[in-house]
Amino acid sequence: MIRVERWARVLVLLQLVRLVVGALFEIVPQEAYYLFYARHPALSYFDHPGALAWALALPARLHPPLPIAVRLVPFLFAAVTLAGVARLARRLVPAAPGPAVLLLATTGAFSVLTVVALPDAPLIAAWTWALCFLADAFLDGRERAWLPAGLCAGLAFDSKYTAAFLFLGAGVLLLLLPRGRRVLGTPWPWLGLLAAGLATAPVWIWNAQHDWASFLYQTAGRVEHARGLSPWNLLGLLASQAVLVLPPLLWVWGREAVHAVPRMLRGALPPEELFLAAFSFVPALVLLAVSLGAVVKPNWPLPLWVAGALWAARRSGPWLLRWNVVASALVHAVVLVELFAYPVRLGDDTWVGWRSLREQTRARLGPGEFAFSADDYKTTAELLLDGTVEAYGRNLLGQPALQFDLVGLDVGALAGRTGLFLDSDPRRFDDGPSGPPPAALVPRCARIEEQSPLVVRRGERIVRRFRAWRCVGYRPPRGAPGL
Repeated sequence: MIRVERWARVLVLLQLVRLVVGALFEIVPQEAYYLFYARHPALSYFDHPGALAWALALPARLHPPLPIAVRLVPFLFAAVTLAGVARLARRLVPAAPGPAVLLLATTGAFSVLTVVALPDAPLIAAWTWALCFLADAFLDGRERAWLPAGLCAGLAFDSKYTAAFLFLGAGVLLLLLPRGRRVLGTPWPWLGLLAAGLATAPVWIWNAQHDWASFLYQTAGRVEHARGLSPWNLLGLLASQAVLVLPPLLWVWGREAVHAVPRMLRGALPPEELFLAAFSFVPALVLLAVSLGAVVKPNWPLPLWVAGALWAARRSGPWLLRWNVVASALVHAVVLVELFAYPVRLGDDTWVGWRSLREQTRARLGPGEFAFSADDYKTTAELLLDGTVEAYGRNLLGQPALQFDLVGLDVGALAGRTGLFLDSDPRRFDDGPSGPPPAALVPRCARIEEQSPLVVRRGERIVRRFRAWRCVGYRPPRGAPGL
């Protein structure tokens, strides 16, 4: 009879609870947007590569997709991640592999990875197994491990471009580890790089076919929106990580990273710790530097916590897991109360109100009318979710519309029709008039009729508000497709 260790039973129970939670709240705009991806199959997409969209192909066939069907996808990716983390922990934290796995698995970050269908889920699953095979190659001298390591790194890049940190970390180890420098003279790391290149071919092909749109958006486009040096971005990054991985883990990892710098410079850091530093401390340095001039989103550092949690577990006793679990319980309790009861109106445009918005929009639209919006993607993606609303993005105003620009929309075919324009107004909680229309809407309509706002209520409280105008006689922008 197979003996299942206690920590593994706790882990299974924890993940099943997360799956149940994921089945109980509505699909959020990010997921709706990636389901839009999945309904337009492609080698890659404007904002991200295609791995998550490919994985969502089956639930995307449902109209509307069931939350449990969508959340089963990140749940399965999380299971793959945990299998890899357990393998790494047995190699790198041999004295206490179970607590090391639980240290990562009990964080808020891992709840996000399990419960919400984001590109980070396939990214971190592939990232973790790339680390497994790179550990075989760098620490145990298994040269053939370079091939699956390259394949997994490529699959990680097919999920999200932050997988580039895998190649950066591997490059650091190739230069700093004696075994790494020796293996450079063999074909194995180059064959691994070839495997990565073949795995990432869909991303390169799609970008080449679309004037490198995705690469430019995620590089030059981000630089254009940088606001200059600001300590607030750095503080925001640190605060977000304190919430996601909890202060005890963040503190211990930071302490170890600082203490490792002089040993790294002297060449005195053990190979196992240098390995963990290459895939946690090195990407953290890059993100910290970027945060001085631009906003680093809270989920960008998530992959580094695979190695980061193992490093902290390796250098601390059981107290770290205990204190992190206490902090995790408090954070999860607050989040669950807010998610399901919403006692504090956050002025957020992610978590509440979308199902009601779709229902109200359907009721407002007359025969032959469509809906459109000018936020990045959230309102349009949610309106499209169940297939009952004809909805469009801000390309109808002549503005860039991310993936909505790339699905072959004939904007000219909408000329003369009537559309309901919706403007998300997340920081107002009243049913007052919509007011004057946005300036960008005025030239696009022969006549504009102000409508009462669409409001979402929890009980008697208004928790979301969308301003609305009816655009009679839509006028496509000059040069729009179809004109």
